[in-house]
Amino acid sequence: MKRKYMSSWGLAFAEEREMKKLQQMAAEGWHLEKFAPLGYTLVEGEPMDVRYSLDYRKRPDEDYFELFAASGWEHVTSTGDEIHVFKGSPDATPLYTDCQTTQEKYGQVERAMGRGALICLLLFLGFVFMLQLDWPQTAEAIILVLQTLVVIGLVFTGLPYLGFLVKRKRLERNE
Repeated sequence: MKRKYMSSWGLAFAEEREMKKLQQMAAEGWHLEKFAPLGYTLVEGEPMDVRYSLDYRKRPDEDYFELFAASGWEHVTSTGDEIHVFKGSPDATPLYTDCQTTQEKYGQVERAMGRGALICLLLFLGFVFMLQLDWPQTAEAIILVLQTLVVIGLVFTGLPYLGFLVKRKRLERNE
């Protein structure tokens, strides 16, 4: 079975674009198998006319997946037990049909990313302050390494937070 990698532009910034790209790939015979680091793994199969849709739910129960199945959506894959991809026929009822529930969808993940970004920002500032103190060279090197790791965490939480915030604000304006 052939597999192919498809890179991600970031769900916080390009969710609709990525779901459309997955739809196009399925029409060409490449179907989403699972999430991969910074993207997706696709598996070769028969071309299909399907739509993909995304939902965010921490630790969903069986009722959650049954609700989507009853609406014509098949669960494809999840990552981190909170980001779930479904596929359905082109005429399947959309997972979210109104602004309010769509705002709730993004608000939930926005808050989680915001908390992570705030923690990383506070740690970063703490390390900046610590570097102002007089440390032995080895301790200073360790602090710099930790600060670098925190900056990476800040990028991977802060940017999605901003992306989801912008999406939610746009939806509020369109109400």
